Amino acid sequence: MYSVLLVDDEQWAIEGLRMFVNWEQLGFRVCGVCENGTEALAAARESMPDVIVTDIMMPEMDGLELIKQLHGERRGGTSTEIVVLSAYGEFALAKRAMQLGIQHYLLKPIIGEEAAGVLLEIRKRLDTRRAGLQKTEKGGEEASLPAMAAHRLKDVLQAIEDADRHCAAEVINRLFAELKGRPLDWTELFAGSLSLQCGRLIRESGGDPAELLQLPQAADALESSAGLASVQLRILSFAEHAADAMQSLREHRMGGVIVEIDRYVRENYRSSLSIRDIAARFFLNPVYLGKAYHDKYGCSLLDRMHDLRIAEACEKLRNTTDPTSSIAEQVGYMHYRHFLQHFERRTGTKPAEYRASKE
Repeated sequence: MYSVLLVDDEQWAIEGLRMFVNWEQLGFRVCGVCENGTEALAAARESMPDVIVTDIMMPEMDGLELIKQLHGERRGGTSTEIVVLSAYGEFALAKRAMQLGIQHYLLKPIIGEEAAGVLLEIRKRLDTRRAGLQKTEKGGEEASLPAMAAHRLKDVLQAIEDADRHCAAEVINRLFAELKGRPLDWTELFAGSLSLQCGRLIRESGGDPAELLQLPQAADALESSAGLASVQLRILSFAEHAADAMQSLREHRMGGVIVEIDRYVRENYRSSLSIRDIAARFFLNPVYLGKAYHDKYGCSLLDRMHDLRIAEACEKLRNTTDPTSSIAEQVGYMHYRHFLQHFERRTGTKPAEYRASKE
């Protein structure tokens, strides 16, 4: 079981999380509930939960500040996964959370199926991380690294996977400060392992590892403090390039998904579709989907659907003698008054007047 800390100042939201999410079946247990970021930060320091589910808008310390504080205190070992709770009107804040490296969102009110999908994805990451730690303890590929370096390596890789170059740099700088004065052999082992695992990560994400800069070997610069500083800078540069590569892959992947979604809407606009339905089909958060679609096409998904429906209705009004009520049903409107509203909004005239003007 993985531990979860719930953070929200609204009791109904906490109850929704408890009621509509089958935590135990998904492999989690709720280890605590907090009403604001200040309480959550103290609880996280004490219990070190595997997952924190937090609202953004809260008194005393909001969710964004909580995330910053947690990142600032990131220690070796298993990194805490963070899920942000957001409402439709809070996307600007959710976007700021994305810039802090947060990937997982749940839209209020909580939907059990959506929450389960996010948690299953998180569990896979936690399972992979736990298996890596066990491998290290049994003598895996990082076993010859100092324990601190092995743990920090996992944090660096997590930051690179999250496309968070600043977090990766913080962890690397902290590691070099912590291991200052030790024999320097570990830097070459660390560099080689980082290069190997970043290449694997890029490949698994659909990219070409050969496009990454080759990580310089540290062996030639291990004799002086200046040499150590040089190695540190080269490892920092490599980690930043790797994080940028992950960000590029993510943006490219998202652009392709949005095109797919637009094609899906064009093929299915006569059906009863909602943003939630489409988001669930493509495994995206509804708020993020709505913003990404608007950024790419300059209109909302729903406006796109209504534009397509009304365009087809105009064609049928011009080329058939079908009653307007029948045409409304054919293009996907269950209620005739909704058809009239959208038709007049887009054409500036009523269906009967439109048909008469085209005869």
